Amino acid sequence: MNNPDFFSELLLALGVGIALGSLYFGGLWLSVRRAPHWHYPGLGMAASLFLRLALVGIGLYWLADGHWQRYTAALPGLLLARWWWVRRIQTGKIEP
Repeated sequence: MNNPDFFSELLLALGVGIALGSLYFGGLWLSVRRAPHWHYPGLGMAASLFLRLALVGIGLYWLADGHWQRYTAALPGLLLARWWWVRRIQTGKIEP
């Protein structure tokens, strides 16, 4: 448990979780903003969902490499990215 490599792996997993969460929720924000201009907004939102889920799923699969501890470390990063995006959108710090 006192292995420095173990803690650096968990810190890396946290960072990857933040990056994946930012991609997911940033992509969601872009999709919601652009959906009114699409010919088929339902289809576009479904495609966006599947693309975002695939990116996060593949990223987590690649990150974890069979170690559940890395999943556990990435989850707070995903939630932190969600919190950041929600706060940023609510305060209007993102230009339309």
